Amino acid sequence: MAINEHKNLDDANRHQPKGFESAANDTVLSKDIGTGTANTDGSLEYQSKNLMGSVDYTIIGYIQASDYSNANYYRAAHITDNQSPFQYSIDTSQTAVTSIVIQPANLITRSSNLVVDSDSTVYKITGWLNSNGTDTVTLAIAKVTPTADDTSNMNPVVIDEIAVTGLGSTQKLVRINETTITSSSLTAGDFLIAFIKDAGAGSNNIYWQVKICTTKY
Repeated sequence: MAINEHKNLDDANRHQPKGFESAANDTVLSKDIGTGTANTDGSLEYQSKNLMGSVDYTIIGYIQASDYSNANYYRAAHITDNQSPFQYSIDTSQTAVTSIVIQPANLITRSSNLVVDSDSTVYKITGWLNSNGTDTVTLAIAKVTPTADDTSNMNPVVIDEIAVTGLGSTQKLVRINETTITSSSLTAGDFLIAFIKDAGAGSNNIYWQVKICTTKY
């Protein structure tokens, strides 16, 4: 048997995969879809890790001027509310996310709270927001890690706070595309929670739709 067969070479003498030198950093080698019916004729290509094993979580919500009268953070209405899961009308009495008190039941009784399916990393929060005012609106995305069979209160951990300025009309959309994440690590079983606050303190109608983009790499 030839000693120079690829399987017999030392690691230092093996070549890198085809295309490695010119591939972008933080990518994974895969095989594209191809065109043949045998499903074997795809070509090698390097894909961003963010496209491999990714999961997106969508949070949609609104708060109307009649729902609030201060600049505190507000959270989603109870699951039995007719406007659940979209209306954010519950005053947290706090202007800082980490000061908000979350009881275990609060996690279950808000259907807008989303359960993380596996250990993962947030790499982007993207979407749109509008406001009929021109005040600063802050959308906070946070996580809470519950403990089974434990009645202790919890405080959210900020994943990211996104502050934008309303454009004075719900017909004008504000782009959200946040890639600098404050705390990106998620654990399977975490709850993702959104909070909203408005410097207008009860003056505006605000709507948003965002995706929290995660990767398992």
